[in-house]
Amino acid sequence: MAVRTKGRRKIIVENTLYLWYISLDKDSPYYMCNIVSEDKSVIVSCPLKTKMPYVISKGKIFQNLKTNGCWNRYLLPFDIPETITPKFVLKVILWSIKDKDAIKIE
Repeated sequence: MAVRTKGRRKIIVENTLYLWYISLDKDSPYYMCNIVSEDKSVIVSCPLKTKMPYVISKGKIFQNLKTNGCWNRYLLPFDIPETITPKFVLKVILWSIKDKDAIKIE
């Protein structure tokens, strides 16, 4: 099944199309920056305006490793800006697919 594109922004990173959008989380009071690769192998959500910056990995791959299939939270090694821009989204994508320094949190 394809990823829905209506109302979502596109960014291409290393020849892979990613879609990103901001939405209100249904289970918390936070807005989330959601990033999805076209093949859905990388899916991350970043809660905005939290005390501690972190991402939730929901996809099959995170930092170039297969995941356990569960949602996992990882500390972001950089701050989340007040305004979400393509530059920030690119930074999250590159960290999510290339780096290996993720610290898992519970």
